[in-house]
Amino acid sequence: MQTLVEVAPKVLKDPTDYTPAADFMWSCTMALNGLIQKGVPGDWAVHMMGHELTALFGIDHARTLAVIAPSHYKYNFEAKKEKLAQYGERVWNISEGSIDDKAYAAIEKTEAFFHKLGIDTKLSDYTKDYDGTAEEIAKRFTDRGWKLGERQALMPEDAQKIVKMAY
Repeated sequence: MQTLVEVAPKVLKDPTDYTPAADFMWSCTMALNGLIQKGVPGDWAVHMMGHELTALFGIDHARTLAVIAPSHYKYNFEAKKEKLAQYGERVWNISEGSIDDKAYAAIEKTEAFFHKLGIDTKLSDYTKDYDGTAEEIAKRFTDRGWKLGERQALMPEDAQKIVKMAY
């Protein structure tokens, strides 16, 4: 994420500039192939909900992550606040405040970063037909028997609440 924060504005400014574009793609590849999560539990819940938004509305995956991530982190705040605070310290250089303060600030900084890149963070920014989306995604997850999160603790009804928060 540190690399993305550094190079994404450069890529958007000049997509033909090879060096930041290559750094951007390398970062994406390292995230996608799982290398950066070695030794820590992986939480792909945001991605799974994001995939459903892509399937339902054709919104590209990066934008669906920006829609779901803030709601996911807020909904699961108690379980994720230590990691969010650590992320805030390492990526956003947040050094002041309690663990809760740093974690909330990290969520806010991440959302502001998306906005700086011109990426909206609410489903309603992409479609007016969002009513019932949360229920549809919960139904799909129920039909598949899916539990989400690094501890498989998120049930389809949790996904429903997270998606609704993202409207």
